[in-house]
Amino acid sequence: MKHLRFLLLLVMPAMLLTACSDEDENNDQGTPMPPAQETAVQCYVINQGNMYDNISGSLDFISSKNEYRSGVFKGTNGFSLGDSPQRGIAYGSKVYIPVYGSNCVWVIDKTSCRALKQIATNSPEAVCAAEGYVFVSNNDGYVSRIDTLALDIDRHIAVGPNPMGMAATGGKVYVAISDGYNNQNNYADGKRLAVVGAKDGLHETDIACGLNPTQVAADTEGNLFVLCMGNYADVPSTVQKISADTRELSTVAPASLMALRGTTLYLINGQTDWATGSFSMTATTYNTLTAQPLQTALFSESDNPAYPTSIDIHPATGDIFICSDPSAMGYSQRGYVYRYDATGKLHTRHNAGVHPFGVVFI
Repeated sequence: MKHLRFLLLLVMPAMLLTACSDEDENNDQGTPMPPAQETAVQCYVINQGNMYDNISGSLDFISSKNEYRSGVFKGTNGFSLGDSPQRGIAYGSKVYIPVYGSNCVWVIDKTSCRALKQIATNSPEAVCAAEGYVFVSNNDGYVSRIDTLALDIDRHIAVGPNPMGMAATGGKVYVAISDGYNNQNNYADGKRLAVVGAKDGLHETDIACGLNPTQVAADTEGNLFVLCMGNYADVPSTVQKISADTRELSTVAPASLMALRGTTLYLINGQTDWATGSFSMTATTYNTLTAQPLQTALFSESDNPAYPTSIDIHPATGDIFICSDPSAMGYSQRGYVYRYDATGKLHTRHNAGVHPFGVVFI
């Protein structure tokens, strides 16, 4: 969420001083994708780069054999992914990647990484898919709906100021509305999920939630989970549950990152001492039906990621992929992708691009 990062940079100007020390990072020509028959793609890794240091975003991939290849979007297509790509999705035979700073969504072939189309849209934050459409939340207050056959936007849906993450379940799309620029009025038009009909593209109603909702996920029973980041001061970051049957709102646990697989919720709660740059974290899993903890220490302390920026769970294997900066001040440095098995045992740590920010499973 760009405006909240601006706020953090104002509070902690030292972050701006962590300039990239490797000039080649911004001039990397990348590596092309191998032929599909040689190695199957397991997931793409989205690296946001750093707009302030003029480092473009990039796309890497991890093969089914756990091989890592960097810069495959630029290496395959001959041009950059753009500024500040966000977390993408695979839908059908394609991958959709919103690129906030470049005002577009890239549509790529999921096996070859060949760019199929660049769709213009305003400051896209997130994507989700339902009913043959891909929905894009734009920071200008609208959700764009992409027809996945025509690869064009067929509808713009007004939902409210500064929409963020989305999730689709039961023929509805749920959009986090943060009103994140309106702190003087206590984010009066935020603190809610906008409910959009996937087929008709109409904004139907809203569901109340906590302050500064950013990420939304749905379990297999239709329960919704919302990561509400609070105000980075006296209102802490928490995950809330909205029940599928009653739409009752309840608090699950404090967290700064979340992911969901089936009826298991994965939460990371990270704490940074900005005076020293030291970081500590807990990683816990919950049963989404009971909201009771399953594991209270998912990783051993020695295997904790350095400074996690995202968590994603492989839908088939349950393997856990965590993107990480090298440190709390490492926004302009190459980061890592940690891969754990379903029990939380560290499998591999890959070297990634600058500020890795999520993976897309194929």
